[in-house]
Amino acid sequence: MRPTIYTVAERAGVSIATVSRVLNGTARVSDRTQAKVRRAMDELDYQPNASARGLAANATSTIALVFPKLSGPFYSELIRGAEIAASESDYHLLIYGASGKALGQDSQTLGMLTTKADGLILAGSIVSHCYLQDLQRRDVALVVLGEVPSDTSVDCIQPDNVGGAEEAVTHLIQHGYRRIAMIRGPASRTHASDRERGYRKALAVQGLPHRTELVVAGAFSEASGYAAMGRLLELEPIPDAVFAASDQMAIGAMAAVHDARLRVPEDVALVGFDDIETAQYTQPPLTTVHQDMLGQGQLAVRHLLDRINRAEPSGETKILPTTLVIRRSCGCADEGFKAGNSA
Repeated sequence: MRPTIYTVAERAGVSIATVSRVLNGTARVSDRTQAKVRRAMDELDYQPNASARGLAANATSTIALVFPKLSGPFYSELIRGAEIAASESDYHLLIYGASGKALGQDSQTLGMLTTKADGLILAGSIVSHCYLQDLQRRDVALVVLGEVPSDTSVDCIQPDNVGGAEEAVTHLIQHGYRRIAMIRGPASRTHASDRERGYRKALAVQGLPHRTELVVAGAFSEASGYAAMGRLLELEPIPDAVFAASDQMAIGAMAAVHDARLRVPEDVALVGFDDIETAQYTQPPLTTVHQDMLGQGQLAVRHLLDRINRAEPSGETKILPTTLVIRRSCGCADEGFKAGNSA
């Protein structure tokens, strides 16, 4: 079979977009990468014709946005932001749900994503270390939402999880709450650990002890928040306030308080994290840490497009500031007031 741009990319261990940059000189490519592509062309006796040059010049004009799952309210604003930024640059957006499994478990997923898109935006919780390394070897343009291993040079974007959690718990302490519990996320999720770190930091700075019985695990879902709150309500005495590491868990916790014939915030104050759209419509409205998901989606696409048009990733970690949105679930009357949190 006559070699194509796809076989050149596979032989060189790079992306189609990288072959495009070498063929057309549309962006700087490192000498090492150029040499790999030129060597693959020579080995395959590849001669680009006019249609191949056109294919390379346009690449796919598509970027892929990959999540653990596509259900639930959390990613809707991020997807909207990504769509806006992609459209502004005449790119199509491919949205892929990984069904909660880590990427890189099979070569089919890797092959499908890298041939259909010029670059990938990946949710950090589903990115295995070996998958990142494989993508880097292929010179695939990449941005990760969340933390990445320290030995990779991948651009990543994440909210100020530690600072946002610290601000939320400090707010509760400053309003007189002393027995403050936390519903944390799964231990396998870095942002869950970061939010617990912010909770502990606030307690330490304000001179309150950390009590292990007041930290209960959840799974970033309403059902897990309901179950976790049920366990906290079995304690004697019960917590006077609870910080939940996600709004979905906070909403489940609120339902558990109501079902126990108790009241939020009179019996138990409650604060969440994320500021999903539903948070403002709970009864009472939920105090929460806002992260700008719309802006996060836009920034991720812009970083990725920069990466597509340059040779090397910067390995930059961008920490986005969060904002505490004060509503009534924490016992404050200033519903909708936003207190800034600098990153």
